[in-house]
Amino acid sequence: MSLPAPSGAGEGPAPGPLAGLRILDLGTRIGAPFAATLLADFGAEVVKVEQPGTGDFMRGIGPFADGYSLWWAVEGRNKKSITLDLRRPEGQALLRRLAQVADVVVENFQPGTLEGWGIGPEVLHAENPRLILSRVSVYGQTGPYRDRPGLDRNGIAMGGILYLTGYPERPPVRPGIILADYLTGTFNALAIMMALWHRDRAGGERPPGERPGQTIDLSLYGSILRILEHTVTAYDRLGVVRERTGNQLANSAPLDNWQTADGHWVSLIAAGDGLFPRLAKLMQREDLLAEPRFATLTARVAHAGEINGIVADWCRAHPAAEIERLAVAAGVPFARAYSVADICSDPHIAARGDVVTVDDPVLGAVRMQGVYPRFSATPGAIRGGAPRLGEHNHEVYGDWLGLSAGEIDALVGRGL
Repeated sequence: MSLPAPSGAGEGPAPGPLAGLRILDLGTRIGAPFAATLLADFGAEVVKVEQPGTGDFMRGIGPFADGYSLWWAVEGRNKKSITLDLRRPEGQALLRRLAQVADVVVENFQPGTLEGWGIGPEVLHAENPRLILSRVSVYGQTGPYRDRPGLDRNGIAMGGILYLTGYPERPPVRPGIILADYLTGTFNALAIMMALWHRDRAGGERPPGERPGQTIDLSLYGSILRILEHTVTAYDRLGVVRERTGNQLANSAPLDNWQTADGHWVSLIAAGDGLFPRLAKLMQREDLLAEPRFATLTARVAHAGEINGIVADWCRAHPAAEIERLAVAAGVPFARAYSVADICSDPHIAARGDVVTVDDPVLGAVRMQGVYPRFSATPGAIRGGAPRLGEHNHEVYGDWLGLSAGEIDALVGRGL
């Protein structure tokens, strides 16, 4: 079965599998809002709660097009925007009322912030026992570091991936994106769905006193730590402190990123004994197979510098397109390090609809990443671009709380 391509805005997509789910997004930057965006892509009604006048912090993060944040254009899509000052008692009272009719609240304030405003978990769950409250912070809601400030860099550092990234003779290198934030957002979306399943599962009998809703505690460093492969276990049982290895692996050769004659960077993944003969043949170096140094994977690992150097020299003598053609014909896994220009011009990415055009209310037609992952029966869709600040005040306060247009205008007039 071929999967349908993700839909862009304006195509009249189906409501999505999460239609009817109401989410209040109190967060900023990525860890909480990205989770809400992922769920909005599949039909959840996500209401972005923003500070009157200034709006979400992401509206002010570049790069900009005519003063408009392109980052906000991507991560604000499929959401509704209301203004609400949570620092004021009247704003907190409104939030409590909104929580009564919401399914989920996501936030990533410094731990204790909601409690200080009088809208912490106990208060919100008293208003709505079925509410799922998802909380993201750098170090989590408990522990001796909970009150320390921090951002993504703190998460990748304490989680262990910063130490492992780069070359052994050079300082650690951060990943090219804010990995801890986006990874936490992904775990966050999964956690929210599991909590909703627990709340709404068929025949959901619960122990006496168990509340149907619950609170989720995510930390930026914890998300990184969870994907650290065997690192902790190898330290525990073998005493091995894993170190930076650049683009190579201690148990695999040849393996690296090699520069081509026309300046691209490519990988040929053919270290195993089944694939290496194919690589030797496509390089017209079948003599390597008779060399004891390169006859087996174990031998090649012992002489990694030599075999990697041979492949590097061959790649430097050929353009990337030729290497790709030869590799595909020989059945050797090939990868080119894509720039965004490569991504936007690749026929496979285009055929699968991985980059879509969205009708943004400020930018007009703009390309961005499509909906992911893909569903055969209930695909997600981008139903609208990032909203203008407070664009949905009347809709949300009217539909969710039953306020009149006059009452809403009065709230806005008072700076709420």
